[in-house]
Amino acid sequence: MTGNWSALTPVKDPDFTEAERAHAEQIVTLVGPIIEPLALALAPKTEVLLHNLTQMPNTIAVIAGGITGRGIGGPATDLGLRTFSSGWSEPLIGYRTETDDGHPMRSSSIFFKAESGRPVACLCINTDISEVLRAQEMLKALSAITTIDPSLRGAETVTEKFPASVDDLAQGILAQAVAESGLPVTSMKKTHKVEIVRQLRDRGFFTMREAVPIAAQHLGVGRHTIYNYLNEIEQELDQADA
Repeated sequence: MTGNWSALTPVKDPDFTEAERAHAEQIVTLVGPIIEPLALALAPKTEVLLHNLTQMPNTIAVIAGGITGRGIGGPATDLGLRTFSSGWSEPLIGYRTETDDGHPMRSSSIFFKAESGRPVACLCINTDISEVLRAQEMLKALSAITTIDPSLRGAETVTEKFPASVDDLAQGILAQAVAESGLPVTSMKKTHKVEIVRQLRDRGFFTMREAVPIAAQHLGVGRHTIYNYLNEIEQELDQADA
């Protein structure tokens, strides 16, 4: 809501000097005309207003944007009264506030000081962030990560891959299994290669077509050797279940 910002009759506060009141009026005259264009630039969820602190408590000299439902001549907020009473004059940027109907806002207050150093005017920007917070909650839900069932081997460090082909998938699983062993294939003994085959089996590697020859080539053994390793692993499992 806007109005004739230059037509306000100052309410003289004995705590302010004539020079401080004159400085406040000068700020209203100079800054007042940009309040509505600034609100339009930040629309549709932002209110911009200019307080003349020398007119305390009815300090609103110019207002546009209509978020809080206030108008020219309206009072300062409770925070405004506290900062005024304390003599606070440093900018307050991005603090949390709420409208009377509970809408959350991100607010900033920028003070103008007279030559005496005392704040005599304040530019305030209030942005309704309720939709932003709802979007944050949605993004949080969409990006939530759950823990994979620990019964899956290596689930505590699993990272799902998205290969372009079955061959890429097979090579990726093989490379990961070998990397996790900590040994190059050329240094592996039978026990190491059996363990690699065990991991490949647990990861579903051998459900893929041509998995055995791919594994054999990668591990530097024959196909029948891979089958023998698999048979050994199955026998161990059968004995463990017996």
